[in-house]
Amino acid sequence: MSTYSKFSQFRDFIQKYHRFLIITHMGPDGDGLLSCLALSLYLKEKGCKATVVTEDEIPDFVSFFNVGQTILSSDNLLEQHEWEKKFDSVLMLDAGKLSRLGKLEAPILSSRLPIAIMDHHIPEEEDPECPKVVDQNASSVGELLSDFLEEEKYNFKNLKLSRLLYSAIVYDTGQFRFTNTTAKTLNWGKRFIEMGVEPGEAYRIFWESNSIGSVKLLAKLMSELKVLCNARLASFRLTQEDLKTFKVNKEETDEFISIPRGIDSVEVVVFCSELQNGKIRVSLRSKGKVEIHDVAMKFGGGGHAFASGVRMRGPIEKAEEKILSALSDKIKESLD
Repeated sequence: MSTYSKFSQFRDFIQKYHRFLIITHMGPDGDGLLSCLALSLYLKEKGCKATVVTEDEIPDFVSFFNVGQTILSSDNLLEQHEWEKKFDSVLMLDAGKLSRLGKLEAPILSSRLPIAIMDHHIPEEEDPECPKVVDQNASSVGELLSDFLEEEKYNFKNLKLSRLLYSAIVYDTGQFRFTNTTAKTLNWGKRFIEMGVEPGEAYRIFWESNSIGSVKLLAKLMSELKVLCNARLASFRLTQEDLKTFKVNKEETDEFISIPRGIDSVEVVVFCSELQNGKIRVSLRSKGKVEIHDVAMKFGGGGHAFASGVRMRGPIEKAEEKILSALSDKIKESLD
């Protein structure tokens, strides 16, 4: 295809290389990671080699797609000697800058492998100069990758690939509920169902496959919920001790942040979770009246206008205090 499009740089990059290392941001989620897996299947159909690597352990939701050796944890990759000789390029999805890669950032840089990016977050000054496609209007990387494959005249006959893309879109739109859902998003949902994707599968994977312990942990955290700023700001905290006590995997708690959104007066929700390395992962969600991206950027984070995040130094109480102070000011500025 000779006509220029927003995918031109990304397309040219894929045509140039053949052994791809495909990565997403630390704390991999359903959109970034499943999009990586979908892209790997497409590249393999084209005769290329493609391996997806995720930070730390492989999330449990991946097991529903039977992807086998297509995916490795970062520890598995880093244990291999001269791994950069096994790849000739890197594809980074759902992240715009290398600092989002966690422990993979340094080895990726030192390998000097060429990088291309597909992302839908707000661009930042630190984003690297490389072939890329970035579309803030896309609901998800899953939708953006679907657009790319359609432009490539892909036939979507691989049901597993379609399931991955549909699930990626469902994850980032909250089953088509969030403000990032557009007519195009819904059209892709319709098309994937017509291709044979079971419409309720992704919902079961992300929201109906948790342990009993996770439900009991959710009850504890919601009982400790803070409601501030005239009940427009809600916040809760998760510690490593909580995870041990209830025998819960961290990934099972990712969607806890959706629960306080059900409170009528609440406009912004904060979820502070303690990581094993002592840092604090802060997730921010807005219903759509208060843009929170600039607050995340103030502390070195980023994301979308209404869904952002940042990693901060502990202790967790101090991190939460700083975020709540900044968000209180933002809410008053936006709504008062």
